Formats: sequence, C-alpha cells, structure tokens
Amino acid sequence: MTEPNPPTSMTGQPAWRLRLLDRIQNLAADRARVLQHGYQIPAATIGGTPVLAWRTQLHLLADARDEVEAHARGLGIAQVHIDDARLLGNQGFHVHSDAGPGNPVREKMIDGVVNDTWQLQHMAAIHVVAALRPNTVGAGADSEMAAQLERNMAALWMRATAVSHAVTLTAEEYAGMWATDAPGWQRVLSATVDAYDSPGLEERWRIYAWPGLADEAHRDLRALGINPADTFAPEPIPLPHTMYEQVSSALDHTVDTAVAHTIDHAIDTALPTGHELNWSTQPPEIPDSAPPVAGPSPGAEP
Repeated sequence: MTEPNPPTSMTGQPAWRLRLLDRIQNLAADRARVLQHGYQIPAATIGGTPVLAWRTQLHLLADARDEVEAHARGLGIAQVHIDDARLLGNQGFHVHSDAGPGNPVREKMIDGVVNDTWQLQHMAAIHVVAALRPNTVGAGADSEMAAQLERNMAALWMRATAVSHAVTLTAEEYAGMWATDAPGWQRVLSATVDAYDSPGLEERWRIYAWPGLADEAHRDLRALGINPADTFAPEPIPLPHTMYEQVSSALDHTVDTAVAHTIDHAIDTALPTGHELNWSTQPPEIPDSAPPVAGPSPGAEP
C-alpha cells in the first residue's frame, strides 16, 4: 500500500525533513510486512532456525527505525509527526518518494549530507559525555580508539562539506540540519546520550571509533571525483572542534564547571583547521626502526 501525503503542517519545510518521516514510515512498513509474512526466511540466513532468522530481521528493522526516529527528534521534528509516520507504516502504507518532483540524484546526495551531519552531532555528544566518564566508557581520552573517533569525525565532515558544495546546498535547504544553539544541542543530547545507560553509551562510542567509517568516507569522495582540499570551507557545517565546544556549553553549567578540565583535552585535540584537514590515500610512512604496528581488530560495520 502507498500513503503519499506528508503531514500538512510540515509543508514548506526542507524536503529532506519529510524524507526522514518517509524513512520511518517505510521501515515500519517493511517490519509489518516481515511480521505478517512469518517464518518464510531460509534457515541458513541467520541462526539455525527460520523463527530465529525472522525475529532477528524484525529486531534489525525496529532498531533502524528507532535510529531514524532519534534523528528526527534530535532535529526538532514534532513527535506527533514521528508517531503518525510509524503508525502509517505499521498499517502497511509505504511511501515511494522517487515518484515525486525534483532531481532524485541530488536529493540522495542531500540525504547523505543530512546523515553525515547527524552522525557528526551524535559523535560529538557521545565523545564529550564519554570524556566525563573515563573509567566507564571507552578506552580513555588519550587512547588510539579516541584518536580514531576524531579521525572518523574529520572524514565525515570532509564528505559532508564536499558533497554540500558539489550540490550547491542552499541556506533554505540546510535550515535545521544541525544544531546552532544550546536548545538545539539539548535536543540532540535528549535524543541520544540521555537515553543511553553506560553499556549503551559504550556501544555507541565503539561503533563510532570503528576505522571503517573514515575509510568509507574517503572511498566515497574518490568515487565522486571530489578533492576535499578544493572544496573545504569552515562554513556552513560546523567543524567537529566547534561541535565539541557547543555540546559542552549545552550541558548543565554545574556539570561543566566540575568537569571543565576533563573535557579540555577532547576539545583541544579535536579536528584541526586549514591544511591539516587534507587526507591522503597512502598509508603513513613508518621508520625502519619502528616496531611493527598491529592492525585494527576486525569488527562489524554498524
């Protein structure tokens, strides 16, 4: 079934915000289809029995929908619209956004910028809050994993900036795409880290410290034929360093005072500006006298 009508009160807003609701609706509709289809999934797909594979697929679709719902909440989309999109999906209505007007390739690239800027905000929130809990989250602010998370943020920022310039993203189009003030960052925190317990925060921190995030961003830029050095500018997408500062400012002032020294390192060692943003496709040179460096442990892509 198809439900083509967006919420009337959201007309006139950037189309990517409506597409976020479309994604929620479609993920809910996909889950409803799998739920009603039953156990007709090959047993070898996941686990040893059809019912296990079926339940796993249901959980994966629900998790993906929850992620997009958190994204929508973090950017200030009203909960009533999120609930309506989920309800329509649960009833089996599927949105076919490609049938609408506009350039579908450009819209897909804009959605990529939307996803990257959201990940950057999510990562900044997690990284700053994790720095407040050095004994319970992550491997520590001075660890290689923390440095990799910062490199991942740099790579995502490069991709988002380069693509936004390539599609000539307008101020009207990127309105509301990222937090610009304390209330905006408080929405991001409420939709993300405030909802996590310590193991959940640990899981997210490790997901975002996975080296494959930077590798994928670099591959995408090469595939698009984009040289980040030709398109970098600190505006309009805030630098990760700026996001760190904005997150810490949005936190409760009493907490900020108590942990100011703890988060100074995370802010001061965040993404540098200027030519240091350039990335190389070649691995770094290692002196002959240096001991061999162990590669990153394999992990599942988030």
